[in-house]
Amino acid sequence: MTLADRTLAFAEQATELQTRKALGASLLSLIEPLGASTYACLYLRRERGVVVIDRSLSNVPRQWQELYLERGYDAADPVFQGVMRGGTYGYWDELTRGLVLSRPSREVMGAASDHQMRQGFTKRVNLDTGGIAVMMIAGLELDKDRRTRAALRMSCDVFANEGSRMLKVAPGGGPGGESEGEPSRDLSRTQLKVLLMRSEGMSNRQVAQALGRHEKTVECHVTEILRRLDARNMIDAIRIATRLKLIL
Repeated sequence: MTLADRTLAFAEQATELQTRKALGASLLSLIEPLGASTYACLYLRRERGVVVIDRSLSNVPRQWQELYLERGYDAADPVFQGVMRGGTYGYWDELTRGLVLSRPSREVMGAASDHQMRQGFTKRVNLDTGGIAVMMIAGLELDKDRRTRAALRMSCDVFANEGSRMLKVAPGGGPGGESEGEPSRDLSRTQLKVLLMRSEGMSNRQVAQALGRHEKTVECHVTEILRRLDARNMIDAIRIATRLKLIL
């Protein structure tokens, strides 16, 4: 099959898949021959006038996910910020060409390379539901011919929209109709540390000092904890976490 045939087959198959694992495997079968091994789709929402990462589908290493959140890399990531502002797409070297990268931006790109993401392709996707996602496909060395670019562009749109369907992302972003039942227990190790310290009466500033992080980073963790536990405030989050035996 040609690359065009395989891309169309992925688009057709994706609509019939029922699990995130199957969707990811189908995407990998398309992009691995192109030099890619990693993907991430970030679903965004606006909170108090600021765009934040709400949910995600990816196969990136957990270590990288935690590093990205802990160090607030989304604010310094030149590719992420570029596609968010410009609504564009392309290979990373294209999206950063001509930019004078700050030290934090260079750190982001260097850390990505250290995690087997030396080259990548990123696209902002306007979801069929009305929300927004940013989709990334990366590897050590990607093919960059015209056909590959077209295949990556199309696969980003397909994956983001079908992933949205599986996550039940509501129109305009945010979680949709799967709130019924238990809240998500998928907290990172750092989020569990933050939650435990807050349960012991520590403030965000004290937690930041104990972890050696910026207070703003801790605030981001707290926001994510509240979202994942579907809690109204930190007192409610501690109560839910205790009931779920996430903390004692």
